[in-house]
Amino acid sequence: MRTGEELPELLAAIARTVSDSLAFRTVVVNLYRQEWDDFVVTTVYGSEEAREALLGQVRQVGDWEPLLDQRFLQRGAYLVPYGEFNWEALATYTPDLPVSDDPNAWHPDDALFAPMRGSDGRLLGILSVDEPISGRKPSGDEIDVLVAVSEHAALAVQAAQEATRAQANRDSLERLLAVSASLNESSDTTELLQHVCAAISEALSFETVAVQLLTDEGLHKTAAAVGFDVDENVGAPMNADQLERLLQPEFDVSGCFLIPHEEARRLLPDRPVGYRSQRDGRGPNAWHNDWLFVPLHDRRGRRIGYIWADDPVDRLRPDPERLQILRAFANQATTALEQASQFEEIQNAYEHHRALIDASPVAIVDFELDGRVRAWNSGATEIFGWTPDEAIGRINPTVPEEDLPFFLANMVRIGEGETMRDIDVRRLHRDGSLIDVSISAGPVQDAHGVVIGAIALLIDVTARKRSERALLASEGRKDAVLRASLDCAIIVDHEGLVTEVNPATEETFGWTRPDAVGKPFLELVVAPEHREELAEVLKTGTGPLIGARLEINALRSDHRSFPAEVAITRVDVPGPLLFAVSLRDVTKRREREERLKEAEAKYRTLVEQIPLATYINDTGMPVHTKYMSPQIETMLGFPVSDWLQPNFFLTRLHPEDHDRVLAEVERTHNSGQDFRCEYRLIGADGHAVWVLDETVAVRDEEYRPIFLQGFLVDVTDRRASDDALRQSEELHRLVVEGSRDLITLLDPSGRVRYASPAVETILGWQAEDIHGRKWADDVHPDDVDAVNAYFKSRQAGGEVPPLGVRVRHKSGSWVALEGSLSPTRAPDGTITGFVGVSRPLLRAVLRPAAS
Repeated sequence: MRTGEELPELLAAIARTVSDSLAFRTVVVNLYRQEWDDFVVTTVYGSEEAREALLGQVRQVGDWEPLLDQRFLQRGAYLVPYGEFNWEALATYTPDLPVSDDPNAWHPDDALFAPMRGSDGRLLGILSVDEPISGRKPSGDEIDVLVAVSEHAALAVQAAQEATRAQANRDSLERLLAVSASLNESSDTTELLQHVCAAISEALSFETVAVQLLTDEGLHKTAAAVGFDVDENVGAPMNADQLERLLQPEFDVSGCFLIPHEEARRLLPDRPVGYRSQRDGRGPNAWHNDWLFVPLHDRRGRRIGYIWADDPVDRLRPDPERLQILRAFANQATTALEQASQFEEIQNAYEHHRALIDASPVAIVDFELDGRVRAWNSGATEIFGWTPDEAIGRINPTVPEEDLPFFLANMVRIGEGETMRDIDVRRLHRDGSLIDVSISAGPVQDAHGVVIGAIALLIDVTARKRSERALLASEGRKDAVLRASLDCAIIVDHEGLVTEVNPATEETFGWTRPDAVGKPFLELVVAPEHREELAEVLKTGTGPLIGARLEINALRSDHRSFPAEVAITRVDVPGPLLFAVSLRDVTKRREREERLKEAEAKYRTLVEQIPLATYINDTGMPVHTKYMSPQIETMLGFPVSDWLQPNFFLTRLHPEDHDRVLAEVERTHNSGQDFRCEYRLIGADGHAVWVLDETVAVRDEEYRPIFLQGFLVDVTDRRASDDALRQSEELHRLVVEGSRDLITLLDPSGRVRYASPAVETILGWQAEDIHGRKWADDVHPDDVDAVNAYFKSRQAGGEVPPLGVRVRHKSGSWVALEGSLSPTRAPDGTITGFVGVSRPLLRAVLRPAAS
C-alpha cells in the first residue's frame, strides 16, 4: 500500500492482500466516484465467473444505504446474514457454495462489507469479501483485522488520489511556465489568445474555453475559443452590466468566479438560453452546467474581458488549487495582451505614416546630419529620377555642385534645432536637367529630444514657375497672401485695422466679415499676453518676427482662447504698410501631438508641413471617411467633422464632374486599384475648387485592402494659369493666321521656321514649301546687299525704318514688299531669331525675274 503505485495497481494489490491474508476467495473493491455520486466495481480478485459478473458494475449511493444499516454493524464492518436482505433487486454474484445447517457456517447469500474512509471521514469506497476458505463466518478478531486493513487501504487510496491531483497541478504549472515563456513571441492578438485558450484546455482539462473581450459597444465578444463547433450556440454577447451582476463576492474563489447555473439564471433571468455544458456530472461535487468566469483587467484595473471555461474532463467542479492556476493563466494572458496591444498601436501608427509617405506626391527625404540620404520615397523617385537604391547612402544627389556648401550649412542649422520652410531652389534631375523645387525641412528627434537627422519635403514647382513666367504675373499683394496663408487669411493695414478676411477666418473665429473689418486686429484676434510683441511688428514692419511662424493664443468671438500658428508677412506695395496675416488653429494638432508624442516623434515635422489635405477612407461603398486632415477646411471651408459624415464628399462634387468621378471612386473602393483624378469640388463659399486627388490602398500581408489612404491638392491656380496661357496662345494664333500681312519667324541664320497663311496670297507659295529656306535666297539680286545690311543693323539693336525689297513670286515674277524685322532674345540677351512682318507696296511693280 505504501509503494506509491498508481491507483489501479494499488487497488489490485489491496484485493490480493486481503484475499491472501484473510483467506477469502473473492475480494471486491467498490470505489466511490465524485463526478457521478455512485460506486463502481474497479477491482475483483477471485474467480473468472466473479469478475465477469461484478467488474464495472455501478451502484448508486441509495443502493448501499440499506446494506450499511446499523443493524448489520459488527466491530466497524457490516455483516449481512442470509435472509436479512432481498438481493433480487440488485445484480449480484452468488458463489456456488454448499448450504449448511450450522449457524456459524457461511451461507452463499451472506455478505461482509468494510467501509474505506479517508482521514477526513469521507467514504472513499467499500471493500466486499466473500467465499471464506474456512467456510465459516469470520470471528470478531478476523473482522477487526479486515477493518484495520480497510482503514489502511483507504489511506493509501486517498494518498494515491491526492498524488494524482498534485501531479496534475504540477503539470499545469509547468504548462503555465511554458505558456508564459511563449506568449511574448507573438504580437498578433488573435493568435496569442488562441494560444491561451488551447493551453488552458490542455493544462486544466476543460474541453471548451473562450476569451471574451469588451468592445467599444460595451459588449463582450469572442476573441478566441477552442472546443466549440463552428455554428454552435455560445449565447448572446454579454454586456458589462450583466457581467457585473454575475461577479458576486460569494462566487469568488482565488480570483475566479464559479457560479451555479441556478444562481446565474436567477441573476440574469431575461438572458436567452445559450450554451449547455456537455460534461455534466451528478452529485454534490459534480459539474452541473455551472458558469466559470475569470475576469481580465488591464494595468489600470479596468475590466477588459473575461476567460470562460466549461466542460471539465473529470466532470467535477474545480478545486481551489486548479482555480489558482487558472487565475495565473489569466494574469499572464492579460500582460501579454497589453504588450501585443501596445505593439499593435505602434505598428499601426508606423504603417499609417508609412502609407502617408508612400502615397504622397511630395518628395520626402530623410537625411543624416552629414547630408547623406537615409530614406527616399516614391515621390522623390518620380520627381528626381533616382531610385532609393541609387540615392540612399549618398550625399544628396539632387544638389548642384555649386550649391553644396549652402546645403551643408543648412544641415548644420537643422542639427541645432532650426526648421526651414518654403525655400525655393533649383535641383538636379537624374538626367542632368534642373527643376524648380520648394523645400521645407526640420530636425528629427529621438524620444529624448536629441536631434538625430533631418527630414525634408521637396515639391516640384517647375510647372508653377513655368506658368508664372508665361503669364508674367507678379502681383505683390496676392503673392504675399499666398506665401503667408495657412488656414485663416487676414489683411491688416498700417494702423493695425482689419481690412479683409477669408471665409476660413470666419469659420475659425465665429464672427463674420462685417464684424471684423475696421476693428483692431490685435484686440480682435490675439490674446493679451501676445499683443505687445506683435504690436511692434505691425508698427515698424521689420524685425525677426516678420515672415516667421509663431505659436500664440488666439481669441474666438466668445473670448475663448485656443492655440494657433500665425505668420505675418509685409506686403510690398506702394503706399502705407500693409500686412498679410495667416493663422491656423492648432488645437487638434496639439492634442494629437500629446497622444502620439513618442510614437510620432520622427514624423511630426512631416505631418505639420505637408501643404495638402490627407484622408483615410474605408473600402467599399458608400464613401466613409475615417480621417480628414485640417487642411481641408482652408481648402474648401468645411470643418473636418462634415467630411466624416457618410457620402458628404459626393455632395460636394461639381455637377459636371459628378458621374465621371463617382465611377472612378466606385472602382477604387470596390477593387482597391489606385486612383488619380483632377476634378472640381464646391467650397463652402459656393466657388469651385480644382483639386488633384490621389488614393492608394494600404494592404495586409495577404495583399487585401485594409483602408484607402489619399490626399487632395488645390490646383486651382495652376489650372487657371494653364487656361490663361492656352487662351493667350489661341488668340495669337488667330491674329497671325487672320492677318493679311505676311508674318514669318526666322532663325538667327535667316532660315524660315514659320510663315503665315498670307504667304500663299502674296507669293503664291504654301507655308510648308518655304519652310527651311533662307529668306535672302528669294530676294532680288539688286536688293541682297540692302537686306544683309538691314539684318546686321537689327542684330546690333539699331532702329531703322521698314525696308522695301523685291521677292520672287512662285510664278517667277517679282513682288515688291515693305517690311520690318524684330529680334527675339533669350533671358541672357542672346538673339534666338527674328519676327518679320511684310506687306505688298501699294504700287507693286511686277517684272520678269532675271534669267
